[in-house]
Amino acid sequence: MLRLVIVDDESPARASLRAALAALPLEVEVLAEAHSVASAVDVLRTTRPQVVLLDIWLGDGTGFDVLDQLTQQDLHVVFVTAYEQYAVQAFQRGALHYLLKPVVRADLQQALERAVQAPAHTSEALVQVRRALQDRITVPTAEGFHILDPAGILRCESDGNYTMLHLGSGVRVLAARTLKEFEALLGTHGFLRVHHSHMVNLAHVRLYLHRDGGVLVLSDGCEVPVAQRRRQDVLEALGRRPGGNS
Repeated sequence: MLRLVIVDDESPARASLRAALAALPLEVEVLAEAHSVASAVDVLRTTRPQVVLLDIWLGDGTGFDVLDQLTQQDLHVVFVTAYEQYAVQAFQRGALHYLLKPVVRADLQQALERAVQAPAHTSEALVQVRRALQDRITVPTAEGFHILDPAGILRCESDGNYTMLHLGSGVRVLAARTLKEFEALLGTHGFLRVHHSHMVNLAHVRLYLHRDGGVLVLSDGCEVPVAQRRRQDVLEALGRRPGGNS
């Protein structure tokens, strides 16, 4: 008997999952349901299921917030969501499976069968997946989403509510996120906002020019302006780089 909990902030979605589970040729016991981060943490700590079917967006936070508050090591997490762009982050967090709504019954069955077998032969595979995706980010675009290594991004350029990512390969990706969002996402990867419209990967800065108030020359030869109010931050950041001069 596979013991599980359903976490989704929408009642119809929880009912749909219950119906799908009831139709599977598996012995499944739904121990409880939860609709928020707070209720999910409480239920999961109390029932200690083998599997949680976990939505990404909940009323008071995200499914990732739920995982941050749990200590149960043997819990198999199957994300069930309408948002495909969080798949990489989910697998980085050790998710066993990632299902998109509306859920295909065969995919749900496969996920649960994997949960039954996981202790025997999938734990090492999951470790390998997490290692491979450790530093990757997901970038939503009009046609889907890109999985990128931040080290391969030279600079980010604001385009209204979008951001143009300039990659070292010469490819450009128009992302459906603002530059401010990328500033928060890439700040820990060595990126610095140097202008209202520009953020650069400091690892790709090759030259700082004093002209025009400050200009950065990147590894592809591109020149990026430095805003006057950000000039000191840029100089300090370049000085902190290995081999940099203060």
